[in-house]
Amino acid sequence: MKNKKSIVFLGYGEFPYGFAEVQKIILISKSLIISNNKVTVICRNGYHNSSERPNLNRSGVYENINYIYASGSVFRNKNFLRRRINHVKGRINEILLLRNYKKRKELDYAILSTRNFYSIVYYSILSKLFKFKTILNYVEYYSAMEKGKFQISKKINDTLFDRLAPSISDAVFPISEFLIEQTKRVSPYKNYLKIPGLTDFDNYKGIETLNIEKYFLFCGHAAYKEIIYFIIDSYSLLKSNSVKLYLVINGDQEDLNSIKEYALMKDPSKKINIYSKLSQKELFTYYYNALALLIPLRPTFQDIARFPHKTGEYLASGNPVISTNYGEVKNYFTDGENMLLAEAYDIYLFAEKMEYAISNPQEVKEIGLKGKNVAIKLFDYRYKAQEIDDFLNSVLTD
Repeated sequence: MKNKKSIVFLGYGEFPYGFAEVQKIILISKSLIISNNKVTVICRNGYHNSSERPNLNRSGVYENINYIYASGSVFRNKNFLRRRINHVKGRINEILLLRNYKKRKELDYAILSTRNFYSIVYYSILSKLFKFKTILNYVEYYSAMEKGKFQISKKINDTLFDRLAPSISDAVFPISEFLIEQTKRVSPYKNYLKIPGLTDFDNYKGIETLNIEKYFLFCGHAAYKEIIYFIIDSYSLLKSNSVKLYLVINGDQEDLNSIKEYALMKDPSKKINIYSKLSQKELFTYYYNALALLIPLRPTFQDIARFPHKTGEYLASGNPVISTNYGEVKNYFTDGENMLLAEAYDIYLFAEKMEYAISNPQEVKEIGLKGKNVAIKLFDYRYKAQEIDDFLNSVLTD
């Protein structure tokens, strides 16, 4: 059995900068590199904004992870015809890259990070052609995600994905118990390894304690307006006015404007602060200095199936996390011991946990530290390295 393996990530269009999916790719890659493996992320086309990432090269190395944009550009071209040309160029060059990697014996596995079912089929065909194993990075129950009334093609794609993608792939990285059960339903004998929301505790190195006002903090995408409104509504119920609410939100400007209007309507005194486009250091500084970090989960298939990446980042700060008793959170944490958990997705119950954090700062600090200890044992990417490496070895021999 050869020791060093070569792994490529396929299907995702942004690297090394982006949101939760990019961070998961980075942390799995770092786990693989610890075990002396080589990792390359192939992005078929670029989707970055040239004004935000002007110095990003089409290929390079990020934290020992190789990456390349097959189309030759990391940016989304504003011209429709040029975008079509780049799309074709990216698809052709991606095939050529895979062929060259295989010729050099630098292609053993492809980890597929995409929501597109047809891409899973496409990469599975390429895997047969170039003789490499495919592993599905399964992070959402896509069938349960809210879609517009006329998004028929997306509904078909998501249904096909959940019903067929695990069986088409050689192995699966499900993120939750729910997705493990889904994998077993559609492919009972499929080889899988559960990989939860991994975390890099080094993000807090050099972060300073600030002597500032007390605040609760939520970080998320503006598309999750329902959850953001839930937090604002819960906050508006608090009897104490001594603690602010910080919302760190990125996303569509129209959604951001709606959230700002709603916050102002609910809180005319302007104790709700909204931030966007923070640097990583700024973000982790806010995490590190918060009274408590908020991440309510809904009793929906979507939230029960996923494991939000920021859960691990929150926990690594050592501060208490307030959530609801559903899904993966319920599998790992206990209310009052290592997390504060509202028993239901209810603004009054959630507000009670926020009130408890205000009234019992010493007790909840202990809860936060215990939550961090759980995260160190279960979510630190270093602790997963050997398990992931052994799993890949077992897939190669199947």
